[in-house]
Amino acid sequence: MNTLTIILAQTRTGSIIEMVILLVVAALIGYLTAYFYHKAIYTQKLNKIQDDNDKLKNQLSSLQQQVNKLEKELKEKLE
Repeated sequence: MNTLTIILAQTRTGSIIEMVILLVVAALIGYLTAYFYHKAIYTQKLNKIQDDNDKLKNQLSSLQQQVNKLEKELKEKLE
């Protein structure tokens, strides 16, 4: 019965302020949860993409060296 009298004793303004504060806290908790969840997922995807990018850069470098070598051989044969 004591809680009922406390709830009834609150003013309308006090109740509105309390509800707004609780809604802001709930929104903040939801936002942070979603942020950390997506950060964890996209961090893994980003690392995989970066690894693929490094492999492709190495492959490009190797292929560029082969092209240069073949061009040099072709020039030698034509001369």
